[in-house]
Amino acid sequence: MVFLSLNYDLTHNLNDNLTIKNTAFVLLAIGGKYLTLPIIELKDVSFKYNQAERNALNQINLSINAGEWIAVIGPNGSGKSTLAKLMNGLQIPNQGQVLINQEELNHDTVWDVRRLIGMVFQNPDNQFVGATVEDDVAFGLENMGIEREEMIQRVHESLEQVRMLPHLKKEPARLSGGQKQRVAIASVLALKPGVIILDEATSMLDPLGRQELIEAIAELKQQYNLTVISITHDINEAAKADRIFVLKAGHLMYEGTPEEIFHYGEQLIDFGLDVPFAVQLMKELENRGVTVPEDYLSEEELLRWISTSYLTK
Repeated sequence: MVFLSLNYDLTHNLNDNLTIKNTAFVLLAIGGKYLTLPIIELKDVSFKYNQAERNALNQINLSINAGEWIAVIGPNGSGKSTLAKLMNGLQIPNQGQVLINQEELNHDTVWDVRRLIGMVFQNPDNQFVGATVEDDVAFGLENMGIEREEMIQRVHESLEQVRMLPHLKKEPARLSGGQKQRVAIASVLALKPGVIILDEATSMLDPLGRQELIEAIAELKQQYNLTVISITHDINEAAKADRIFVLKAGHLMYEGTPEEIFHYGEQLIDFGLDVPFAVQLMKELENRGVTVPEDYLSEEELLRWISTSYLTK
């Protein structure tokens, strides 16, 4: 049995057991095959808010591996934001377990979890606490007791990563919506998390701002092997994920790749969700007797297929 770790420390005991500390990516080799241990795992999790008539989440079972991009979609009231709060310890389940790096999230471990998992919320104005962009990004670092020289370095690095360093001395109120969200992301990046949860972080942006923010997140994910969990109503944003979780009325209805999930087109529409334009167009072509690829295609891929198919001949 062989254990490998990337960028994190493992403490090896004499009896060949391992104590895993702050581990975001661990591979277990058994018989030459590698298994990735989940960074986040929910086991039979249910949650109900005080005074609520029904559970916000019911018997949720899921796992997320380090380095994945996960999209969580569902109609209003489906439990998406509640799921995010449970992952970050902002709420504790009434039933079941939330495991972070194989350790149960509870009152004793919650602060370690919040160092690993950062959240960016829907309205960036609710997250600002500093008089300037620089002050705002430094706030979390000050709470962690980071030395001043390292703090300055982290503030500059995180703002550079989201292309907001030129706005270092500006007041957050004078920034555009997209710029505010970039600063909010920089505030999280400065804490060096392994996981970023975007809780409807693009919903208040115009289409261009939404696209720019998602592209920035994708670049950061690639650069730092971040795990990204995107709570979203934007089906085109969800299409960029490695896997999609579909919630309805507190239940996990579907789980799979974008290709697999978008095959449930009619069911998704019945849930009050949309499907990508490419899926809609393929369906219309199919209704008109055109044989279309069975695999999901993005808009770019669909346009390429149409331009090279017999339709242009």
